[in-house]
Amino acid sequence: MMRLQQLALDRFGHFTDRVLDFGARPANGSDFHIVFGRNEAGKTTLMEGYLRLLYGFAAREPYAFKHPRANLRVSGTVDIDGQIHRLSRLPKRSGNLVDGAGKPVPDALLSAALRGVSQKEYQSLLCLDDETIEAGGEEITKSEGDIGKLLFSAAAGISDLSQVLGRVEQGNRDLYLKGGTKSEFAALKAAHAELVQQIKDHDVSAAAFRELRLARDAAQTEEQRLRAAKSELSVQKTRLEAILDAHPLATEWKTLEAQLTPIAHYPMTLEFDSEDLIKMMTKRIALVAERERSVAEVDTLRAARDEVAVNADDLARGADVDALAFKKSQVEAGQSDLPKREAQLMQDTADMRARLDALGLPADGALAQFILSDPALAALEQARATLDDARKHLQTTQAEAEVARDKYDDAARALRDTEEETAVDADVERLFMQAEAEDLVSRYNDALRRLAADRQGVATALRGLARHNVAFEAVPALPLGSRRAQELMQAHGEARLALRAAVQAGTTAADRLAGAETRHAMAASAPDLISDDAAAKGRQTRDELWALHKDVLDMASASAFEAAMRADDAQTSLRAGQSQSLAEMRQAERQLIEARQDHERAQNKRTETEAAFDHVTGELRSHLDALGLPETLSAEDFVEWVRDAEAAQTAAETLKTSEQANTDLLRAAEQMRDDLAARLGAGDAPLRTVVLMAKTQIAASREHQNAQKLAQATVRQATAERDRRAAAADKARTAVTEARDQWRDAVATHLPALQAGIEMWNGLTGLRSIREVDARMAGVRRQIAGIKQDRAGFIAQLDALDGGADAQEQPLARYAALQTAVERARQAQARRSDLDARLAEAEDAAAEALREIAVLDDQVQLLARAFDDQIDTSTLDVLRQATATAQQAIALRQQSSDLRTRLLSILGVDGWEQAQERLSAAPLAQAQVELAELCEDLSRLGAELDSAIAARARAQAALDAVGGDGDIAALTSQKRTAEEQMQAVMLRYLTGRFGHTLAEDAIRRYRDTHRSTMLAATEQAFSDLTQGAYNTLTTQPAAQGDVLMAVRAEDGVSKEAAAMSKGTRFQLYLALRAAAYEQMASTGTVLPFFCDDVFETFDEDRTRAACRLMQRVGKRGQAIYLTHHQHVVDLAQEACGTDVTVHRL
Repeated sequence: MMRLQQLALDRFGHFTDRVLDFGARPANGSDFHIVFGRNEAGKTTLMEGYLRLLYGFAAREPYAFKHPRANLRVSGTVDIDGQIHRLSRLPKRSGNLVDGAGKPVPDALLSAALRGVSQKEYQSLLCLDDETIEAGGEEITKSEGDIGKLLFSAAAGISDLSQVLGRVEQGNRDLYLKGGTKSEFAALKAAHAELVQQIKDHDVSAAAFRELRLARDAAQTEEQRLRAAKSELSVQKTRLEAILDAHPLATEWKTLEAQLTPIAHYPMTLEFDSEDLIKMMTKRIALVAERERSVAEVDTLRAARDEVAVNADDLARGADVDALAFKKSQVEAGQSDLPKREAQLMQDTADMRARLDALGLPADGALAQFILSDPALAALEQARATLDDARKHLQTTQAEAEVARDKYDDAARALRDTEEETAVDADVERLFMQAEAEDLVSRYNDALRRLAADRQGVATALRGLARHNVAFEAVPALPLGSRRAQELMQAHGEARLALRAAVQAGTTAADRLAGAETRHAMAASAPDLISDDAAAKGRQTRDELWALHKDVLDMASASAFEAAMRADDAQTSLRAGQSQSLAEMRQAERQLIEARQDHERAQNKRTETEAAFDHVTGELRSHLDALGLPETLSAEDFVEWVRDAEAAQTAAETLKTSEQANTDLLRAAEQMRDDLAARLGAGDAPLRTVVLMAKTQIAASREHQNAQKLAQATVRQATAERDRRAAAADKARTAVTEARDQWRDAVATHLPALQAGIEMWNGLTGLRSIREVDARMAGVRRQIAGIKQDRAGFIAQLDALDGGADAQEQPLARYAALQTAVERARQAQARRSDLDARLAEAEDAAAEALREIAVLDDQVQLLARAFDDQIDTSTLDVLRQATATAQQAIALRQQSSDLRTRLLSILGVDGWEQAQERLSAAPLAQAQVELAELCEDLSRLGAELDSAIAARARAQAALDAVGGDGDIAALTSQKRTAEEQMQAVMLRYLTGRFGHTLAEDAIRRYRDTHRSTMLAATEQAFSDLTQGAYNTLTTQPAAQGDVLMAVRAEDGVSKEAAAMSKGTRFQLYLALRAAAYEQMASTGTVLPFFCDDVFETFDEDRTRAACRLMQRVGKRGQAIYLTHHQHVVDLAQEACGTDVTVHRL
């Protein structure tokens, strides 16, 4: 048994160091796991990684898209028959399977657990996805592959027989098929019917032949006369029909010519139509209206333009006013900002004095002395930082010196304590090393585990030998091996099958004998039937009387011979009419003889098969009695028991070998235990306890030695550290004194106003903030000066523009007045420019309309030239009317030409004069009457011609059918031969048909009796999955082998897998795999069973049933289902409860 306890995808697919732990096998319940993950989570990658662990990486690895193939690695913890193995698979040619320590492990470890299952077989049977479940399932249902053969094992040896029966059935169909036309019997029957008809048709006298020939000649003459008369009438009919069609056309043509005469002087063709003229009229009207509107608009715009006045002075200084806009905005902003800036300057001055006072510096004098330069501030900061760092360093070195003194005291104390401790016994370690205790204990424990496993194996094997309350305490001696038991089982099955077939054949032969006797009795009981024996006796009597008459030559013998000869002739004549009855009687006699022979052979065969069956059964029972097994044990169960017994013998021999191989090891382990126990005072403690005590004492001894060495080294280090830290503290004190002197000198140089508390004063940060306030005050002063300067410049430019006329007003108000005047002048100028542009556009539009009107008038004059001078075309309106009339004339001319051409074509003449003559010669009414009379004559002639043709054909056929008298005799002989052949074919058909039916019945009974265990398991699983919708599975022979059929419980309809829905088909394939798993498990091959979302097409009820099926698989082995559907997880937990474990990927 193999079980996956943990799978680690170290580097595989998109996974890195991903571990999935299935844990130990549950003590009770099912080992059923569901791995749930969303799409693209890597469920299929997980299953493929497991296969790589078992079988290795492919040369072209499709999952090497993130990690290079050389870096791939898949690991796992596998439980094989109770032994835990931590294995890793690497992408190498050799040594690619390693253990947890990286040491190579032979592939035989996994090969033995797989029991010869290849990767392809594993994927087809135990690693299922949408592709493998269907491909492998289809192979199984068609009895292909090992599992398919196992499924159809009930039909072992029968499939070939089914194919033979198929050929027999086809042979029967070739002989006879009801309603068929291609069978041998159908061909003979058709030939027979044809012969009968030929006999009837050819049996004619010589006098009748002469009459038939005269009748044929008369019929031919009449047919030729009627054909000539019909052809002549058809020509006349065609001519009259043409005249009738031409009369209306001539009338219509004359009408058109009359309509055309008044307008004949109009043009023959026009290159324009009235619609073009209408467009031109519409366009001219629009152009006239456009010109009038444009002229009126010109007058209006010219008057509006003259009313607009523009101030040239205001317009001229507009650019200067625009240039002052930016300065105006500056002055406007400065006017509102100046009071704020002055207030801010006063506030910053007060803030600086307050900051100086807070720093302990005099703030009533000049403030500039406290605004130090960057070098001065840097010198003060450097001196202060040096003093602060020196003081901190002094504190640190003093604390470190104190710690160093404490560490020295602790190390000295620890050294004294280790020197006072008592050392342990050194002989224990010596004995431990001499005996190689670690290795010895490991081998000792392994030996105990192997012995326990071997003893357990023997006990399990003995329990497996129990049959029908018969148990075994020891492995029995076998009188035969499993191969002989297998042969005995096969012989027993063959003998039983042969006996059953012999019994069935005997019954069939008895039925055939009874039927043959009945048919013979019925044939022989026909009245007036002269049998072959009676006819032979009459002929013999006649021959005897003839021989007597030749000897005596008298009237009495002649009369007797004449009477016998007449009786024989009468019998011969009567038997000639009884050929069918005689044939039936002879066939009945042959069938009776054959049936008696078959019945006798069947009885002999039954006796032989009964003796053979009794012999095999006796041998089987003798073995059962010798082994103490019940006589009710079947041959199949006996073979299984023998195999179990051989396995038990193997287990017992393995146990004995293990005990012998481990004797020295156990003795050495006991000796080591005694020696160590004496030194340690352990008494009768077990080996494990004694070794643990020895290891504890050895560890304590080594720990004491290490502690003493460590204490000595620690004292040396602590002494050196104490001295070094004391020297560092002295050096730090000197550095503090020097830094204090440097700080005083810097304060005296750069900040002489500071007199008190110099060592503790640290206002350098405040001095930098004062510098920032001073810089801000300088910026405010610059802003105030700029505002005042911008105002003065703005006023000067205003004076230049308005001459200082409004100098007393505010500058912003003066600028607004100038800006208003300029804007007014600009608007007037823009208005005048817009009116000038519109005036020019209106004048151009009026001129353009006038030009286009002239162009249209020229076009009208050009179009009018196409008409005769008599036709008025002075205006567009009358030109349009003339155009419509001209188009009418053109259309009438075309219609007249078409009618004339059609009329001449119908009459078959070249000119109108010939046509008029022909129409005048045959007025319309006269032509109609003549045509009606011709149609009646043609109808009558047609009927007479059809009758003449039929009569001529019949006369010719009757004449052709006449032959000689020898032909009739030959046909009669052929007819009798055909009848005999039909009788023989029907006899062969009935024999084959009855035999085929009996063989099919026997095969069906054999299949029902010998259903394979896997087929039964598949049937139960499929019924559970489909909620009883399909309750039976059966096999059906086909041309390429047996096919699995499912029987629907509702209506008994049988279906192949291909005829089912996808979901139901997948359920059948899953049931096949589950049954195969049970079959493999029963032989000791138990492997993890993977499914990748194969429930996707199941409804909820069948999904629950499928989860319970996986639960049953998990009780025999390990079942792992991969899915991205949450509802499958919910249904599994609902159906299986605590028997399912869910892992999230």
